Amino acid sequence: MPPRLGPIEAPPALDLLGPLGPEIARLFTRPFLVLHRASGLYTARTCLLLLMDLGWEARLRGGTTLDALCEGLPAQARKPLAWMLPFLASEGLLQRTGERFTLAGEPDLDLAGLREQVEAEAPGHGSNFDLLDGVRSHIQPFFTEGKSGDSLLFDLALFPLWLAYFRNGNLGYFPNNWLTLLALREGLPEGARILELGAGAGSFAQLVAQTGAEAGWLGRIADYRFTDVAPTFLRRAQRDLKSVAPGLPVSFQALDMNRPLGDQGIEAASLDAIVGINVLHVAQDLEATLRDLRGRLKPGGRLVLGECLKPTLDAPLYLEFFFSFIKSFTEVKLDPRWRPRHGFLTPEAWREALGHAGFSRVECIPPPRPLMDQHPSFTVGAMSAFA
Repeated sequence: MPPRLGPIEAPPALDLLGPLGPEIARLFTRPFLVLHRASGLYTARTCLLLLMDLGWEARLRGGTTLDALCEGLPAQARKPLAWMLPFLASEGLLQRTGERFTLAGEPDLDLAGLREQVEAEAPGHGSNFDLLDGVRSHIQPFFTEGKSGDSLLFDLALFPLWLAYFRNGNLGYFPNNWLTLLALREGLPEGARILELGAGAGSFAQLVAQTGAEAGWLGRIADYRFTDVAPTFLRRAQRDLKSVAPGLPVSFQALDMNRPLGDQGIEAASLDAIVGINVLHVAQDLEATLRDLRGRLKPGGRLVLGECLKPTLDAPLYLEFFFSFIKSFTEVKLDPRWRPRHGFLTPEAWREALGHAGFSRVECIPPPRPLMDQHPSFTVGAMSAFA
């Protein structure tokens, strides 16, 4: 018999979800809640199995510190290990005493059983697990040879797994897009000019086209500028997006948010909305990028963010495992006020950063803190920041 997942959280009460409660509540189905719980467990087990793959089981059983584990490894190994060890302790797979981490007993590392349970509850939603398996199978040279995490994780073998993950049909990823869509559509003016940052696989643009057409507001959009810094994503979107997002007046542009947008042809006060879904937390200089984005918006225009959210800045989220090997995620300018470490931010940190960058007010969908306080596993939200 496969191992039990443990208790599954009940869906949140509607009064915690704000004015759009019924539309937000559609996310919290039992299949989603099961997948979310299983993904956290699968990530933790994958982390520990990766450390064992690297031959470190005996060191963990004897107890080790981060410094000791990093001895003899390339310098780049420290950041992901600094995330993995506390995460494994938080998931109960390692015991922590001060700075020392110890593997005791025989922890449950059954991956097939978790897949079996998710397949029974949420059939066809194993893309999260496929990507985790792919990371585990490809990432060892990051530790043993100092190879780039970017090159290892975005090679041709893994690229289809990323595309399968970043799609609306993936219950584990869809909430990012759905909440951002709810924020974007509110008050969208006629003739709206929208720019999406880091549009990637194009799943959000597809959702805009589909939902906007069904609800009758797609015609308000005059131009939807699809941008990304990665040529692979941009070429794919140019080839496929118009057919899978019919009716969306889409244009395409290579864009690097870490360079001045004016130098890349984005005029001041020219946009009604800028959208970024799980992208702005990797801005190299977050304050400079937010100020630049605000300058591209018309008066009253909005920066609409869909972001994974942390309850505290030092709490590891299982979603960070994928990205802890990628330079753009870890090599960012830190600020003691809202960004003391790399990774995802808290709702309060986002509010402070956006206010410091000059945005006049921030509206959240759903209200994050009351929901997170009662449902600690709630880790995603959308914000509209007004210029």
